[in-house]
Amino acid sequence: MIFLFTTVQIISFVLYFSGFYPQLNLPNILASAINTALILIYLLQDTSALNKIDKSTLILGLSFVCWFVAEFLYGYYDGILGIDAYPSVPDVFYLLGYLFLFLFLGFINKLYKIELGFIISTLVTFSLFVFYVLYISIFIFEIYTFRGDIMNLTLLFAYPIFDLFIVVGAVMFYFRGKVISIGKEYNFWIFVSTAAFCFFIADLVFGYNDLFAFLENITQLDLLYNVGYLLFGVAFITKIKYSIKKNSNN
Repeated sequence: MIFLFTTVQIISFVLYFSGFYPQLNLPNILASAINTALILIYLLQDTSALNKIDKSTLILGLSFVCWFVAEFLYGYYDGILGIDAYPSVPDVFYLLGYLFLFLFLGFINKLYKIELGFIISTLVTFSLFVFYVLYISIFIFEIYTFRGDIMNLTLLFAYPIFDLFIVVGAVMFYFRGKVISIGKEYNFWIFVSTAAFCFFIADLVFGYNDLFAFLENITQLDLLYNVGYLLFGVAFITKIKYSIKKNSNN
């Protein structure tokens, strides 16, 4: 499993740095595909019967299936059809992926039992901060350079805020996990939060570039997405490791 993951990630990074048809989005397609495979492996080794499938992990798997489809469609639109893939159908699957990931965090909170009021107040605080920064920079200082439509503007605000939700949620679960000591599985959240932060930076720069066009080659941002997928993969391997250890102890 680790050999397969490492091999795919190495191929992904080699494709990125070699500049092999960057418009096809191959590095991110491979990285998202191996993450989907890791979740499937976790489901198979942690499930003894269909009626005992871990619903939270299944929802997490659906999230990465959606992101894999989105990455594939992005490469198809941009590389095969020659159509600007942002915004377009792939964004529907990106957003569905976030929706399933938020549902996963909601299921997990039944175990961690963080107070809902604390979660909401924290997320609202960070979201307002990001919204304020984006609003000031776009509508106060640079409104005259806006090139896109309302969908571009909506996604510019949505993606970074969604990423930040995951970052904040994962950090809260990490510290909560350390308190209740769930087999040290809380290490999983370190990689999730770092991966989401990579997505946050990439989506923020991508959105600004769509408005102000300061990058000539937007595929440069694929490295951050690729690193994000890599960290998600390490998180899943960590989760599989602790699951195997728990099953062997039982």
